[in-house]
Amino acid sequence: MIRNTALNRIFLKTLNVAFIPLFCILKCFKVNSNKPFQPKKILFIEIWGIGDLIMGGSAFRRMKEAVPDAKIFLLSKEFAREVFKEEYFIDKYFLYDFPWTKFKGKYAFWKWDWKGLFKLIRRLRNEKFDLILDARGDIRNNLLIFMIRAKRSLGYDWTGGGYLLTDPIRIKNDGIHRTDAWDNLLERVGVDNCIGDFKLTVSDEEKEWARNLLDIKGFRKDDLLVGVHPGARTKTRRWPLERFTAITEYLIGKDGVRPVVFIEPDDYGEEISAKIRCVKLKLTLRQFIVITSSLKLLVCNDGGAMHIAAALGVPVIAIFGPTNPVWFGPKGDGHKIFIKDGIKCRPCFDYCKFEMPLCLTGILVSDVKKEIDAKLAILNKNRNV
Repeated sequence: MIRNTALNRIFLKTLNVAFIPLFCILKCFKVNSNKPFQPKKILFIEIWGIGDLIMGGSAFRRMKEAVPDAKIFLLSKEFAREVFKEEYFIDKYFLYDFPWTKFKGKYAFWKWDWKGLFKLIRRLRNEKFDLILDARGDIRNNLLIFMIRAKRSLGYDWTGGGYLLTDPIRIKNDGIHRTDAWDNLLERVGVDNCIGDFKLTVSDEEKEWARNLLDIKGFRKDDLLVGVHPGARTKTRRWPLERFTAITEYLIGKDGVRPVVFIEPDDYGEEISAKIRCVKLKLTLRQFIVITSSLKLLVCNDGGAMHIAAALGVPVIAIFGPTNPVWFGPKGDGHKIFIKDGIKCRPCFDYCKFEMPLCLTGILVSDVKKEIDAKLAILNKNRNV
């Protein structure tokens, strides 16, 4: 697995050097960013995970409010339409699963859908964007931006390729949360940070659907509904399933608390409900968002579920393993992050050299239980006020 991580770094450095000659070409077309600039067609690029998409939500909304007459486009994956179903700030989506964002096979170039990729690039180029914004700092994204073309393009060069942008931001990414990375881009085009953390919208019809489903499952209005989400995009981010089982058992024993276990589409998590009697839900992404809006607390791994809950104002107890919460932690108040100190191999880009990730196995059930007690005490106090 170390080989895969090293291969990724070597590939990105090689790609960066290979495209340096394009810098000379780019200089010929560079826009003077000091001149007045009022973009009418703006493209945001966020082609990675659900959590990354949500962490960009505040920027998308702020841009729409700052330039309401502009048309806002989003290049992302298919789930973007579900996540932002009830939002107003995206005028048009371009949805595509880019091969370099996959966990496995990202360098199997012979398997890439080259025809589909270049067809998409042509479509995007024909839109003739005034402005493109990307907060990833990945040279592959920067190359994509260069091929799409725009009057101005803003982004970072954390893995290289800043010369492919008209307005590269060259700062270190140490200590920069993903939302802050977006904030920096918007500040460069004169958009102030004035609306706070991003909040997902759930419609009244969706809330009614959630109430009906919870009624069918036997939940009462005065129950403290606590979610348990054991899944994550990769196994290196999953706290051991038996520990989530122990947490679910603990919640069942609490007066007035009703836990619900969320099962992944591939049935990951099913083992919990097989061992103990509890309510389980296997939902679509949008259904998960709607039900999560009814929770009082979510216990989960670092991943999309964590960011969904945070964007709904639901406190989370999040288990962090190979990633850095300084970059990817949940936004908002009332959250608790568990992370094992002294892990020298963090971040490992989800490729673990151990049979079981030490960063996860070092987090104890007993500590998480104590935090659950603290959170439930606050919830009960607020309910009785």
